[in-house]
Amino acid sequence: MSLTARVEDYLESVLEIEMSGDIATVTQLAKNLGVTKATVTAALKRLDDSGLLEHERYGDVMLTAAGREKALAVYRRHEFLSDFFVRILGFTRERAQNVACVMEHEIDESTERRLAAFTDALALAERNGEAWLDELKGRMDSPHELPVPLCLMEDGSGGVIARITAQYELRKRLNAAGFAPGVDISDIRKTEGLPGGVFTFNMNGMGIRFGIAEASAVWLYQPERV
Repeated sequence: MSLTARVEDYLESVLEIEMSGDIATVTQLAKNLGVTKATVTAALKRLDDSGLLEHERYGDVMLTAAGREKALAVYRRHEFLSDFFVRILGFTRERAQNVACVMEHEIDESTERRLAAFTDALALAERNGEAWLDELKGRMDSPHELPVPLCLMEDGSGGVIARITAQYELRKRLNAAGFAPGVDISDIRKTEGLPGGVFTFNMNGMGIRFGIAEASAVWLYQPERV
């Protein structure tokens, strides 16, 4: 059977109960997953038929070898993501667990491997006391370091171009016009006139006019507010 996110949740929940030293039951699973016992019973029937677990009517729930292998893969992704969010991104443990629960079903082995390599590289940099890591952590803790699209900037504000997110022809036009990371933009104003608005601003001493497509593709670092 296809391993949907819900199927993976069931397998992982059974595994976690086993790891705690208990034997999974319908009642425990219903409580852990926040569903009714009838819902659990129906799901267990499908998982039993698929060969991922064994469950006799009114009996305990046991993972098969195939089910345990799949459950361990999900559990490993969950624990890795939780650790990444706490140690690298500074999330609270509760927030890390909640985000990991969502993401664990979406990442594949290649993504997991790349994130693991990235995490290991940061851990090594931390052990070596490399200065750039402190700078990175500082940027993550500073709201003004988060770039936003020009179309969301406040009237009269400005910033420094962080990135251009446009693709294909629009990207070529913006690059040819001098829009690139590090360029200053000032006095942004929004007026009506086109669907999504008209955005005017100054760049390199020139007044420029954007529609919503261009204004959504140019992202700026905002100056720190004192």
